Amino acid sequence: MEKEKLQVRSSLWSNIFKAESDEQKILDLLRKFPAFAELKKRELKLIRKLVQVREYLPNEIIFYEGDPGVSMFIIESGKIEISHTFKSGIKQEIAHLFAGDFMGEFSAIVEGYRTATATALTESRLLIIFRPDLLELIYREPSLGVKILLGFSKIFVEKIRNMNRDYLDLYELLHYEKQLDK
Repeated sequence: MEKEKLQVRSSLWSNIFKAESDEQKILDLLRKFPAFAELKKRELKLIRKLVQVREYLPNEIIFYEGDPGVSMFIIESGKIEISHTFKSGIKQEIAHLFAGDFMGEFSAIVEGYRTATATALTESRLLIIFRPDLLELIYREPSLGVKILLGFSKIFVEKIRNMNRDYLDLYELLHYEKQLDK
Protein backbone atom coordinates (compact mmCIF):
# COMPACT_ATOMS: atom_id res chain seq x y z
CA MET A 1 0.00 0.00 0.00
CA GLU A 2 1.42 3.33 -1.11
CA LYS A 3 1.67 6.08 1.48
CA GLU A 4 -0.42 9.13 0.75
CA LYS A 5 1.41 12.41 0.89
CA LEU A 6 -0.06 15.04 3.12
CA GLN A 7 0.00 18.40 1.39
CA VAL A 8 0.43 21.38 3.64
CA ARG A 9 0.62 24.95 2.45
CA SER A 10 3.05 27.13 4.27
CA SER A 11 2.18 30.79 4.50
CA LEU A 12 5.90 31.44 4.75
CA TRP A 13 6.43 30.22 1.16
CA SER A 14 3.16 31.23 -0.47
CA ASN A 15 2.92 34.36 -2.57
CA ILE A 16 0.88 36.69 -0.38
CA PHE A 17 0.97 39.36 -3.11
CA LYS A 18 -0.63 37.19 -5.82
CA ALA A 19 -4.20 38.17 -4.85
CA GLU A 20 -3.18 41.82 -5.01
CA SER A 21 -1.57 41.40 -8.42
CA ASP A 22 -4.65 39.52 -9.72
CA GLU A 23 -6.83 42.36 -8.47
CA GLN A 24 -4.62 44.94 -10.18
CA LYS A 25 -4.63 42.89 -13.38
CA ILE A 26 -8.45 42.90 -13.39
CA LEU A 27 -8.57 46.67 -12.76
CA ASP A 28 -6.07 47.23 -15.60
CA LEU A 29 -8.16 45.08 -17.93
CA LEU A 30 -11.33 47.00 -17.00
CA ARG A 31 -9.52 50.29 -17.63
CA LYS A 32 -8.66 49.10 -21.18
CA PHE A 33 -12.32 48.40 -21.95
CA PRO A 34 -13.41 51.51 -23.94
CA ALA A 35 -16.61 52.14 -21.97
CA PHE A 36 -14.61 52.32 -18.71
CA ALA A 37 -11.46 54.02 -20.02
CA GLU A 38 -12.38 57.49 -18.73
CA LEU A 39 -13.48 56.40 -15.25
CA LYS A 40 -11.69 57.51 -12.10
CA LYS A 41 -10.03 54.88 -9.93
CA ARG A 42 -12.86 54.97 -7.36
CA GLU A 43 -15.45 54.50 -10.13
CA LEU A 44 -13.48 51.65 -11.66
CA LYS A 45 -13.42 49.91 -8.28
CA LEU A 46 -17.23 50.09 -8.22
CA ILE A 47 -17.27 48.32 -11.60
CA ARG A 48 -14.77 45.78 -10.26
CA LYS A 49 -17.26 44.78 -7.54
CA LEU A 50 -19.64 43.65 -10.31
CA VAL A 51 -17.10 41.42 -12.05
CA GLN A 52 -17.22 37.66 -11.83
CA VAL A 53 -14.29 35.65 -13.12
CA ARG A 54 -14.84 32.34 -14.89
CA GLU A 55 -12.43 29.90 -16.43
CA TYR A 56 -13.34 27.84 -19.51
CA LEU A 57 -11.79 24.67 -20.88
CA PRO A 58 -10.85 24.16 -24.54
CA ASN A 59 -13.96 23.62 -26.72
CA GLU A 60 -16.29 24.72 -23.92
CA ILE A 61 -19.23 26.80 -25.13
CA ILE A 62 -19.45 30.19 -23.42
CA PHE A 63 -22.83 31.00 -24.96
CA TYR A 64 -24.91 29.75 -27.87
CA GLU A 65 -26.44 31.77 -30.66
CA GLY A 66 -30.07 32.38 -29.67
CA ASP A 67 -29.41 32.36 -25.90
CA PRO A 68 -30.75 35.33 -23.97
CA GLY A 69 -27.96 37.88 -23.63
CA VAL A 70 -27.62 38.85 -19.98
CA SER A 71 -23.91 39.63 -19.69
CA MET A 72 -20.78 40.87 -21.38
CA PHE A 73 -17.30 39.37 -21.30
CA ILE A 74 -13.76 40.73 -21.26
CA ILE A 75 -11.09 38.19 -22.11
CA GLU A 76 -8.26 38.06 -19.59
CA SER A 77 -6.51 35.12 -21.25
CA GLY A 78 -7.16 32.50 -23.90
CA LYS A 79 -8.56 32.34 -27.41
CA ILE A 80 -12.27 32.55 -28.19
CA GLU A 81 -14.00 31.69 -31.48
CA ILE A 82 -17.13 33.57 -32.51
CA SER A 83 -19.25 31.69 -35.05
CA HIS A 84 -22.66 31.84 -36.69
CA THR A 85 -24.71 28.95 -38.03
CA PHE A 86 -26.87 29.80 -41.03
CA LYS A 87 -30.36 28.40 -41.56
CA SER A 88 -28.81 26.01 -44.10
CA GLY A 89 -26.78 24.48 -41.26
CA ILE A 90 -23.46 25.87 -42.46
CA LYS A 91 -21.28 27.12 -39.60
CA GLN A 92 -19.20 30.23 -40.35
CA GLU A 93 -16.32 31.33 -38.17
CA ILE A 94 -16.65 35.10 -37.73
CA ALA A 95 -13.73 36.05 -35.50
CA HIS A 96 -11.08 34.96 -33.04
CA LEU A 97 -10.78 37.02 -29.88
CA PHE A 98 -7.81 37.18 -27.50
CA ALA A 99 -6.73 38.73 -24.19
CA GLY A 100 -8.02 42.29 -23.91
CA ASP A 101 -10.84 41.74 -26.41
CA PHE A 102 -14.49 41.85 -25.37
CA MET A 103 -17.79 40.38 -26.52
CA GLY A 104 -21.47 40.60 -25.69
CA GLU A 105 -21.24 44.30 -24.89
CA PHE A 106 -24.72 44.99 -26.32
CA SER A 107 -26.13 42.57 -23.74
CA ALA A 108 -24.60 44.61 -20.91
CA ILE A 109 -27.06 47.41 -21.69
CA VAL A 110 -29.96 46.08 -23.81
CA GLU A 111 -32.02 42.89 -23.63
CA GLY A 112 -31.79 40.63 -26.63
CA TYR A 113 -30.61 37.29 -27.90
CA ARG A 114 -27.07 36.23 -28.79
CA THR A 115 -26.41 36.55 -32.51
CA ALA A 116 -23.45 34.17 -32.51
CA THR A 117 -21.90 31.31 -30.55
CA ALA A 118 -18.76 31.86 -28.47
CA THR A 119 -16.45 28.90 -27.87
CA ALA A 120 -13.22 28.77 -25.87
CA LEU A 121 -10.53 27.32 -28.16
CA THR A 122 -7.93 27.21 -25.38
CA GLU A 123 -8.05 27.40 -21.61
CA SER A 124 -9.54 30.84 -21.12
CA ARG A 125 -10.23 33.18 -18.24
CA LEU A 126 -13.01 35.73 -18.72
CA LEU A 127 -14.34 38.65 -16.72
CA ILE A 128 -18.15 38.69 -16.74
CA ILE A 129 -20.42 41.64 -15.99
CA PHE A 130 -24.14 40.90 -15.77
CA ARG A 131 -26.64 43.47 -17.08
CA PRO A 132 -28.82 43.61 -13.91
CA ASP A 133 -25.76 44.39 -11.79
CA LEU A 134 -24.48 47.05 -14.18
CA LEU A 135 -27.91 48.69 -14.52
CA GLU A 136 -28.34 48.74 -10.75
CA LEU A 137 -25.02 50.60 -10.45
CA ILE A 138 -26.04 53.02 -13.22
CA TYR A 139 -29.30 53.84 -11.39
CA ARG A 140 -27.61 54.07 -7.98
CA GLU A 141 -24.76 56.31 -9.21
CA PRO A 142 -26.29 58.52 -11.95
CA SER A 143 -23.17 60.60 -12.72
CA LEU A 144 -21.15 57.40 -13.09
CA GLY A 145 -24.05 55.94 -15.10
CA VAL A 146 -23.82 58.78 -17.63
CA LYS A 147 -20.08 58.14 -18.08
CA ILE A 148 -20.68 54.40 -18.53
CA LEU A 149 -23.52 54.89 -21.02
CA LEU A 150 -21.49 57.44 -23.01
CA GLY A 151 -18.63 54.95 -23.09
CA PHE A 152 -20.91 52.19 -24.38
CA SER A 153 -22.44 54.54 -26.95
CA LYS A 154 -18.95 55.18 -28.38
CA ILE A 155 -18.48 51.43 -28.80
CA PHE A 156 -21.90 51.05 -30.45
CA VAL A 157 -21.32 53.99 -32.82
CA GLU A 158 -17.94 52.59 -33.89
CA LYS A 159 -19.50 49.18 -34.54
CA ILE A 160 -22.27 50.77 -36.63
CA ARG A 161 -19.68 52.74 -38.64
CA ASN A 162 -17.71 49.53 -39.28
CA MET A 163 -20.88 47.68 -40.31
CA ASN A 164 -21.79 50.53 -42.65
CA ARG A 165 -18.32 50.34 -44.25
CA ASP A 166 -18.67 46.55 -44.61
CA TYR A 167 -22.13 46.98 -46.14
CA LEU A 168 -20.87 49.54 -48.65
CA ASP A 169 -17.88 47.33 -49.55
CA LEU A 170 -20.24 44.40 -50.12
CA TYR A 171 -22.59 46.59 -52.17
CA GLU A 172 -19.67 47.75 -54.32
CA LEU A 173 -18.50 44.16 -54.80
CA LEU A 174 -21.98 42.99 -55.84
CA HIS A 175 -22.36 45.99 -58.16
CA TYR A 176 -18.96 45.21 -59.72
CA GLU A 177 -19.94 41.52 -60.24
CA LYS A 178 -23.18 42.62 -61.94
CA GLN A 179 -21.14 44.78 -64.31
CA LEU A 180 -18.96 41.79 -65.17
CA ASP A 181 -22.02 39.64 -65.92
CA LYS A 182 -23.26 42.13 -68.55
